[in-house]
Amino acid sequence: METFESDDGHVLVRLDRGDMALESLTDACEDHDVDTGVVVSGIGTFSNLNIHYVDRTDLPEDQTDRNADLRLDGSWEVTNVGGIVADGEPHLHVTAFDGERTVGGHLEAGCEVNVLGEFTVRKLDDLSLHREPGEHDISQLQRR
Repeated sequence: METFESDDGHVLVRLDRGDMALESLTDACEDHDVDTGVVVSGIGTFSNLNIHYVDRTDLPEDQTDRNADLRLDGSWEVTNVGGIVADGEPHLHVTAFDGERTVGGHLEAGCEVNVLGEFTVRKLDDLSLHREPGEHDISQLQRR
């Protein structure tokens, strides 16, 4: 991983083969003091894709029954990653294609970069956010 920071608060993150996407982005946020920010772009390829998505509308209280987890092997062309950093923790969504299907969802740990990854994080120094459980125990952004 290599990072570059502009004078106006943009952090560009280059991930190389073998880097772990979410883990590296979390490290980059820590290294560049990104407490609150926005991941405005992300592209690359992963050699595996770990995501979850909400697969129902009734939202049971037990969160383990709300999500479908996908652990997908093979080469995945990542066409977009975006999300918000709150309290230094990225909450990201991804869209990816393996040559046959397109999938999307919440990016989970364990996604290994296959060829490259390029991400842009925009620091928001004038705003301080964190997440707290809200209705149905859903993590919601709150001003700190």
